[in-house]
Amino acid sequence: MKVLIIAIFILMVNLNHGYSQDELLIDAKTKEEVVKKVASIMKEKYVFADIGDKMAKHIIEQFEKGEYKSYIELEPFCKKMTSDLRDISNDKHIYVFFSPEEALLVRAEKGMLPKDEIKKINERYIESDKKENFGFKKVEILDGNIGYLDIRYFTNSDTLEETLNGAMKFLSNSDAIIIDLRDNGGGTLTPLLPSYFLSSDKVYLGGCVCRDTIQNEYSWSLTNINGKRMLKVELYILTNSKTFSAAEDFSYTMQSLKRAVVVGETTKGGAHPVDVLIVKGDILTQIPICESYNPITKSNWEGVGVKPDYLVASEDALNTAYVLALKNIIRKTSDEEYKSELTILLKNVEK
Repeated sequence: MKVLIIAIFILMVNLNHGYSQDELLIDAKTKEEVVKKVASIMKEKYVFADIGDKMAKHIIEQFEKGEYKSYIELEPFCKKMTSDLRDISNDKHIYVFFSPEEALLVRAEKGMLPKDEIKKINERYIESDKKENFGFKKVEILDGNIGYLDIRYFTNSDTLEETLNGAMKFLSNSDAIIIDLRDNGGGTLTPLLPSYFLSSDKVYLGGCVCRDTIQNEYSWSLTNINGKRMLKVELYILTNSKTFSAAEDFSYTMQSLKRAVVVGETTKGGAHPVDVLIVKGDILTQIPICESYNPITKSNWEGVGVKPDYLVASEDALNTAYVLALKNIIRKTSDEEYKSELTILLKNVEK
């Protein structure tokens, strides 16, 4: 499903890089303004109104008790506020953070800048995405005709489609495919990816129910794609404890549809789509505003993560999926000579 604004992989910037000392400090007046503004945002916009109220009340109480008084640097202050909000919500999508770069992106996204400046920012963002190949780190064919695709994050860039279609075309003759989402911190999941592994029928992938119901969204697979559907190809998805958000969405959705086998560790557990809002200056907050919904499970993975079908350590996930794929291909093939070749390969992989 579409995530309104999310850039987890950008949020973890080094707050001490490239900023003056004054920018990294916060005075008492600003602290009070930030606490009150964040409290207001949580109260008005957090996906669950009752929890939003509790978070707002908690950080106001923390401020009044003097819990933020000793914090004079922005980074520790923001981390403390984030921790206090999570103590109430247990929501890993919640952040309070300082980032001039992210603030600029948010202002562009929300139309708060002149059109020509927004255009330049968007162009720089796309160029940055291109340098990371839109999160597509590696694509190859392993011995035994098993495709492997390593995706480090998901993006909603308009130019993503060409890269995704190219990767799928490369993998289209594989007998099995392994998609590696270990360490994938999320982003925006396009329905194009799951559509490659589903029929041309319109499949309801999931939706999100928002505090502001106008923002409710429903995601469906695509009836037309520019490539070969891989309906009979066995699909394996690798996860670990850092797999988050949109990466969890893809894993959970395909697992629920019984279209993929998930191998690895239980994921981080962030299901709620978010928005990023400016609090004051270049101080921002990331806040979940919707609840993800899966039509099969009638639930989501918030707080509990996606449970793998095969629970193994992160470093063993690829080899485990490789073995499973080889065994499945051996079981299905009627070519005795090919079966013998794969059996030898399997023995070597299992060593």
